[in-house]
Amino acid sequence: MDPGYDDYHAPRYAFLMHLLQKFGVKADSTILDIGKSELTTRIHEAFHVPVDSLGFGSDRPTETGRHFEFDLNLAQHQHTWRKGLPTYEFVVMAEVLEHLHTAPQLVLEFVSGLLAPKGFLVVQTPNAAALTKRIKLLLGRNPYEMLRPDISDPGHYREYTISELRQIGKGLGLHEEKCVTAFYFDARFAHHGPQGARPQPILGMLKNRLYGALPKNFREGITIVWRKP
Repeated sequence: MDPGYDDYHAPRYAFLMHLLQKFGVKADSTILDIGKSELTTRIHEAFHVPVDSLGFGSDRPTETGRHFEFDLNLAQHQHTWRKGLPTYEFVVMAEVLEHLHTAPQLVLEFVSGLLAPKGFLVVQTPNAAALTKRIKLLLGRNPYEMLRPDISDPGHYREYTISELRQIGKGLGLHEEKCVTAFYFDARFAHHGPQGARPQPILGMLKNRLYGALPKNFREGITIVWRKP
């Protein structure tokens, strides 16, 4: 585990918890977190409710609920979709979509099939059109990192814009309940990795204020909430 990653994403976790509360998570709610992580545990502890997960690793009971094995890149073909999974009132897919090489329309079609009627799908993903990325391109620098050799953690294959996500949701027949762009990160811990975080307290605080004040289309993160009819 990289504690610097959790420090950097702590405001995003808090933002997501508030959003789930607003949309009515209760002690008897059914929740699936796509990609088991620290977030799975935080949702479980915040709402005192079982939280299942889906992703790499074999089927097993976990400390939060149940884990189901499925590589979302297999959503490319319907005959490879995993069958017999439960349906949920809330499905959370946070910082996952950008790591997949399969078309998001296919992935989200599979994921939306795990929603109970009137269930909520909460997707968080980076904004491909964030100001920092635009500036890097103007300077002739690639704003996206090289893909990593580790197939289980390849980095970002593709990031998306607000309009792209909205178009996908509309095409799948999902109702958009909320779409927010925000800098819900802590820039003091932006430089983190396996060797630990290298905090930048003063510069990081300045970045937090600056990035938080940007126009919405320039902000780093996108959170979109869809509801299944």
